[in-house]
Amino acid sequence: MRLGCFGCLIFVVAILVVVVAAAGFFFLSGNMATAPDVQPSRFTRSDGFSAQRKLYELVLRESGRSTRTDPVILSEAEVNAFLSNHLEEAAGLPFSPLVVRFTGGQLEVKGQTVLRHLLQGPPFPQFMRYLPAEKLDQPVWVTLRGRFVVERPRSTTGRTYARMDVSEFALGRQPVGRWLLWLMLGQTGSRLLRFQIPAVVDSVQIEDRRTIIRTQ
Repeated sequence: MRLGCFGCLIFVVAILVVVVAAAGFFFLSGNMATAPDVQPSRFTRSDGFSAQRKLYELVLRESGRSTRTDPVILSEAEVNAFLSNHLEEAAGLPFSPLVVRFTGGQLEVKGQTVLRHLLQGPPFPQFMRYLPAEKLDQPVWVTLRGRFVVERPRSTTGRTYARMDVSEFALGRQPVGRWLLWLMLGQTGSRLLRFQIPAVVDSVQIEDRRTIIRTQ
């Protein structure tokens, strides 16, 4: 009986969390659509090709087909060009526009999507059928700031990951708690903010307008 009551309590608390989060979306709806200060990113098609070539160099080093050890340096323009073509493909989360900045040792990402694309974590997909379509298709500005952390494997057979340690999260001009980001995105957040990288990568250092990838 005690376990049953405790289970009911957990269920009620979970429902309340979802209701409060959903109410927060509607309460912030005006601010969410308000664009933050965004300077458009400028890049060319050649920046995208350059980024692919540099990232492929990491793959070559991982396989032993390249003996180079110099740092791989990616500019803001190269990263913006690459993500504009591959972010939706990798994470299934379309942003237009999408602007990436490197400043103060942190990565800053600002992008616009629609609310339905953000509500991917359970139980939002089940609740969305009861929400007005005009709310779900409302444009939303997302801002993320944080640092990159390289996670080394604990064993020789483990994999190496890069993770964005999010320090700030905002919807439109409204700062919100980081926990809401994980609640909204679910598994998509895990794929977007933590991803496998070649084991040869030793560190990722962010400087103004560029990032430096050092290898072993």
